[in-house]
Amino acid sequence: MPYQRRLLPSTSMMAAFDAAARTGSFTDAARELNLTQGAVSRQISALENQLDVILFKRIRNTIQLTNAGSIYAKEIHTALQAIRKASLNAMSDPMIGTLNLAILPTFGTRWLMPRFPLFLKENPDITVNFVSKLSPFDFQNEDLHAAIHYGLPDWPGTVSSFLMSEKSVPVCSPEFLNQNPLKNTETLAQLPLLHLATRPDAWRNW
Repeated sequence: MPYQRRLLPSTSMMAAFDAAARTGSFTDAARELNLTQGAVSRQISALENQLDVILFKRIRNTIQLTNAGSIYAKEIHTALQAIRKASLNAMSDPMIGTLNLAILPTFGTRWLMPRFPLFLKENPDITVNFVSKLSPFDFQNEDLHAAIHYGLPDWPGTVSSFLMSEKSVPVCSPEFLNQNPLKNTETLAQLPLLHLATRPDAWRNW
């Protein structure tokens, strides 16, 4: 590969690396990008091969940025933000209004999108650009006008409005349930539980 080409990885590689670096997990990065965990892992491996640099330490089922990876992550995040902003500006019609909205992936696809046509019908002169995010939003460093997020209303410098409460329920596959009959919550606590790095208190809160 020509040297100059090596210095320009694909945006898919950089996006996978950026998401993994921010979330600290290939699984959470995959969820944010709507990809499989294997696809994210392959993109990052390809990036490391192209740069000939180890960006992550793989320790059992966890990942940790190397020194080189930490430096690269900061610079790539800034570069991707600039690319996204330039793309949004190019796509937006300067004669109409624009709303850049950060949303949670599952909330966006399951709740917001089915209701969105009504908003467009009532606001035909507004172009809405969605940014899918699991990590907290940052109005100071990101080109966002609003965000839909979960958690306590502890976001200094913002105006927040409560939308709805969340009801969490435990789920498992039918095969797992057949192999592990559940009699009560005490039985559930003794089984292997899957945890999200972005929501470490989910099981305890439930």
